[in-house]
Amino acid sequence: MKRSRGFTLLELMVAIGIFALVSVIAYGSLNRLLSDRQRLDAEHEFWRTLSLTFARMEDDLSQARERSVRDAIGFPQPAFRGQPTDARATGLPSMEFTRGGVLTFDSGPRSDLQRIAFRLVDGTLKRIVWPVLDQGPESKPQELTLISHVEEFRVRFFSPAGVWLDQWPNEGTKDILPRGVEIKLTLTGRGEFTRLFLING
Repeated sequence: MKRSRGFTLLELMVAIGIFALVSVIAYGSLNRLLSDRQRLDAEHEFWRTLSLTFARMEDDLSQARERSVRDAIGFPQPAFRGQPTDARATGLPSMEFTRGGVLTFDSGPRSDLQRIAFRLVDGTLKRIVWPVLDQGPESKPQELTLISHVEEFRVRFFSPAGVWLDQWPNEGTKDILPRGVEIKLTLTGRGEFTRLFLING
């Protein structure tokens, strides 16, 4: 009778070694694939967020209106106001204005105007919306985060006279809107991104 012959210890060790080597190679490939996927997802999310931020600004600025407002104390404020970034907790927004074209779903008549602003707070660019145009002591704005890791947020305003201004309005631009706005965003590890938006464009 023939005796059945199994694997020797040496053959078994060689098989286990080959299996371990293949497993290490496969795990390394899978790990690299997952890391590449995570980097691609992060890159996609960054460009999506940046595009949505500029798209939000373009939509707002294209609907700017010459409608002045009153602040919570009752003082009149221009329809469009802008200044260099003020990082203090009580600083004014870099850009604040009245926009139109806001969708309303109420059954009765309602204004389509809205007061909004853009402000840099602790490295995060935020869009601020007030519930009413003429604010009162109880008027509390809503804040929406647009993009984070912002090192610098700069705005410039193009006047009808063809001059770029860092502040709006000034003595020669009262009660009017700028023709355009230049936005510069400096993001950590990403560099500077500049966009030019037309007012009512």
